[in-house]
Amino acid sequence: MKTILISILMICCSLTLHAQEEDKDEFFQEAEAAYTYVNNNKWRGAATANWKHLFDKYNWSRWGMDAYISRKMKFISLEAGITTYYTVDKKTANFLELRPWFGLRSDFELSNRLLLMQKFKIERRHFLYKDDTFADMHTTRTRFLLSLKYDFIKDREDWKLNPTSEWYFVSKNADAERFSNSVEFGLRLLKIFKNEHELAVGYKRESYKSEYISEDKHGHIFLLEYAF
Repeated sequence: MKTILISILMICCSLTLHAQEEDKDEFFQEAEAAYTYVNNNKWRGAATANWKHLFDKYNWSRWGMDAYISRKMKFISLEAGITTYYTVDKKTANFLELRPWFGLRSDFELSNRLLLMQKFKIERRHFLYKDDTFADMHTTRTRFLLSLKYDFIKDREDWKLNPTSEWYFVSKNADAERFSNSVEFGLRLLKIFKNEHELAVGYKRESYKSEYISEDKHGHIFLLEYAF
């Protein structure tokens, strides 16, 4: 019970901190498709395609792909993967980003209706710019994700609520990256079909590093995700 209360408190605190700030916000739409190519007692692996778009007069959009493999152990999983993003930004510069990463993941069944997932992740970020105004750069970032999945309909496992919160710790600012996350809060509604495919709709609120190029401190993201 203490773990449940602490997890819920951490997520609620993030949302409260966001609500107290009044800086200019931006609005995004994001779509994602994920394919699980292996999932058994020892291994889990998936490949994901992602698209994110900003509603503003500056044409900002990002296309991405991620692939990872996870080795399941008794209490934790060891994960490794690579993420690739291509960002189009008419306000600054277009750039390609490569992110090889390593992570530790834990999954705990807190009750028969509530699952807690935690993930610690280290990314090596390589920014490759098309515009000569910016020099290519390399930096490291660590992340911590807290995710709950709750069967909110009694005796039904096909509908779930999924609140999440993630913290980002950056060692060096990246040139031309307008929206560099510091913390985010999300809430998704999941529908699991009989073939085990999942459809999710949701919302995320992101906070950005104030010292970065962006004058905008927060983003509101409307999500559509499908996993199979």
